[in-house]
Amino acid sequence: MKKPMHKPFDITLKTLMDYDPPAWLKFFGIDPDGPVSAVKTEVSTVKSDVDKVFKIGGRSPWMIHIEFQSTPGKKTIRRMFRSNVLIADVGKLPVLSVLALLRPSADSRKFKGRYVRKVKKFGLVTLFRYAVVRFWELDVEAILNGPPAVLPIATLANVSEEAVPSVLRRIDDRMIHETDSSTASTIMVASLLLAGLRIEREQIVDLMRRLSSMNLLQESSFYQLLLEEGEEKGLQKGRQEGRQEGRQEGRQEGRQEGRQEGLVAVRKTLLSLGEQRFGPPDSATRAAVESIDDLDRLNRSLLRLLSAKDWKELLTES
Repeated sequence: MKKPMHKPFDITLKTLMDYDPPAWLKFFGIDPDGPVSAVKTEVSTVKSDVDKVFKIGGRSPWMIHIEFQSTPGKKTIRRMFRSNVLIADVGKLPVLSVLALLRPSADSRKFKGRYVRKVKKFGLVTLFRYAVVRFWELDVEAILNGPPAVLPIATLANVSEEAVPSVLRRIDDRMIHETDSSTASTIMVASLLLAGLRIEREQIVDLMRRLSSMNLLQESSFYQLLLEEGEEKGLQKGRQEGRQEGRQEGRQEGRQEGRQEGLVAVRKTLLSLGEQRFGPPDSATRAAVESIDDLDRLNRSLLRLLSAKDWKELLTES
């Protein structure tokens, strides 16, 4: 079975929920009546479809199943219904499913919180109720004044696109004054990735140069920017030399030097953010990173930073 492709913001949201599950559930309109713990199901058919599952403990335990969606999906509710049944069967507990829509373009008039199936002679045979949370309807001030783990979704809340940069600056200010560098790096990376659903990349690039918390990341979270700047720097150098040795030769040398600088920048990014997340790499791990000359592989590893559990999982290609 082909594995589903996860976009960076999907991975980011699932990881952020592990930081403070009760805080996230409250923003979904759910006030847990018991301790909250993440659930890992062993059913492969569930694992391939489900974004996040938590168990709510207490005298009457139950489970919550959350699906994030940023693009339209014709089979979304049927898939959620299927997952709900499978999760309930594995966990032996009732399951509430929540559809979390990240932006208006992912919405549908069919998402009404009910999925009904009927048989002509017998009437209703299936009634599946689920909750729908539309991020763009959430109160941005409540999020910005809430726990750090939920701050990144402020960029997707009830705020205009023009105000998103100011939202990022407010998150940046909290990171500088309230958290350690490891938490700050994760929150700001997540905030920038999610902001990419609302504003243009050029705006994010400009913001990064002015956000104070970027010093904590050594300006490395937006790895594509580093790569492109490295290539452009090398290309400019090549052009200058090319005026003396030949424009075409200079361009080629510049691109080669730029690519090497890009590789160095992305490796540095991987080691820096990886150290903040997993701790200092041992000599073997550092050597393994330094030996990677494939930009695509480095980029894939960077995308796994927020979902991998340790250095080994981060560097292991599936």
